[in-house]
Amino acid sequence: MSVTFTADWRPATQFAVTCGCERATALAVRHDTYEEASVAALSTGPARRALPGCAMPEICPEYPLYVHDVDPDGESTPEVNVSQRHAALLAGLLGLTAPETIDAAQTLPRPARDGGGPADDAGQLPAEDFLGRVLVALALTPEDEGVDGYWNGRLHMGGRRAGYLQLRLAELHDLAQWCVDRGRDVAWG
Repeated sequence: MSVTFTADWRPATQFAVTCGCERATALAVRHDTYEEASVAALSTGPARRALPGCAMPEICPEYPLYVHDVDPDGESTPEVNVSQRHAALLAGLLGLTAPETIDAAQTLPRPARDGGGPADDAGQLPAEDFLGRVLVALALTPEDEGVDGYWNGRLHMGGRRAGYLQLRLAELHDLAQWCVDRGRDVAWG
């Protein structure tokens, strides 16, 4: 399971017909209504060429086209996706949950069950508040040395590479700044 941090949802203002590739979606013609886009998708017929910008042009014509909503800001909304365990750790660094007491061998706090952060699957904060929390975490978090993974029976519990926390905090910083610039909240779930 994972948690994705992104900008809060806003209703679509336009729609695009695309195979799903990010670049193809960015270059796709915009339609004002879902119905217009659906008609455009159906009118392509069974034999079509690869869409401009498609990441897999050799197989694109064989894949179905879909109608995708376009973010009101007209661009791809940034996302930061992390595992549930790493989300709980980041939540603790951001002050979103109070991690339970952990011993020296345990490096990841267990999720709190108080409805207070990513460890509880979903939440939303004003971007300015979230940005402030990220800046504090960046300033106070020591360099992440990483953690080795281990086996629990047949299940591998993945580790964390050195510098992972700083990398994810930097990505969260960029996301928060993007949201501040557009007047949107940061949401996760």
